[in-house]
Amino acid sequence: MEGFFFKTYKRIILKIIKMKNFKTILIVTLILDIIQFIPLVLAKMGGEMKNQMISDFNIEGLSSSAPAIEVLDMMLYIFGFIWLGTLISVLYSLKLKTVEGLKSATFILFIVHLFWTLPDFVTLLSGGSAHPPIIIMILTLIPVIGLFYVSQNGEVKN
Repeated sequence: MEGFFFKTYKRIILKIIKMKNFKTILIVTLILDIIQFIPLVLAKMGGEMKNQMISDFNIEGLSSSAPAIEVLDMMLYIFGFIWLGTLISVLYSLKLKTVEGLKSATFILFIVHLFWTLPDFVTLLSGGSAHPPIIIMILTLIPVIGLFYVSQNGEVKN
């Protein structure tokens, strides 16, 4: 099964590399960003997703500490607004028409996406457990790779 997943992932990456159209990569990025945003919204709404997030932190007494839950809620708000700004930036980039403007916008979005995903990979590599599932982490790399690629090799197609 693992071989199938990595073959599929490799196929997706190769298709992204063949895609030089800015609009295509930006739409793929937008879709994946929205998918990544869903757990944050669900955690903010409370319930099982929030409980799972709290248990993933492996901090004793976190769930029973009202100030800690308040800090977690504030953190979710902050992440939510950062991600909302990112979604709006991707939407705005879809309106750009010049190659220079699109290359600049996609490079800046590449940097934002890279540094949004980087802490998860650092946590994983350092042996921590407070990171998303590996499959989600791999999905977060698709916009990073695609945005960097089109920022260097992108073409405007009508």
